[in-house]
Amino acid sequence: MNKNIKISLALIILFMIAVLSLFINKLTTPRYLSAPELLVNGYYQFPNPKEFSNFQILTSDNVVLDKDIFKGKWTLIYFGYTRCPAECPVAMSLIKNLYSTLDSKGFNLNNKQTLLVTIDPENDTPNVVDQYAKAFNKSFIGARGDRPMLLSMATQLNVMVVEPPKNMHSDHMEHLENHSNNILLINPEGQYVGFFRPPFDEEKFLLTYQSVVTPR
Repeated sequence: MNKNIKISLALIILFMIAVLSLFINKLTTPRYLSAPELLVNGYYQFPNPKEFSNFQILTSDNVVLDKDIFKGKWTLIYFGYTRCPAECPVAMSLIKNLYSTLDSKGFNLNNKQTLLVTIDPENDTPNVVDQYAKAFNKSFIGARGDRPMLLSMATQLNVMVVEPPKNMHSDHMEHLENHSNNILLINPEGQYVGFFRPPFDEEKFLLTYQSVVTPR
């Protein structure tokens, strides 16, 4: 093989590597969406991030969580409950698939987390709700706050939570059935920046999430 042929082959290989690199970069680099595009895709972004007060909720083994859990991480928060027949499993599965897709594309998940807060503290213990969350993804966190703390968090985050009737039986669920089904987004500074609204579309959710959390 003469020298010219070797040079030609080397150039062809370098060209193929460059094309492949550009293709991979296109697949892994999110497209930044405008505010109207975000809204069409089901995400409402606040004009200014919202502050909210500290809280104390419990996860497995009664470990206390407060606002420090948000530091340095993008956090998705979902208010649901373990006996939820439909909406909660759909939302949690959506987030599970989001994580799986990001992981398969090589995205860093160390600065991302998901928190499930039960709206049924009368029946969901910290251990039960944490186990429920981890059934979708082992990194997910489930937590329970007492009723006053839950109402405080929900009010500040614009989540509708209905108090149970007095003398409620353990199988009573009517107060839980019309809960808010939004998925909330907290930035690494611990500020409430927006929320994803149903009906959820997996492809739009992935595209929108990547656009919002990726540094520009």
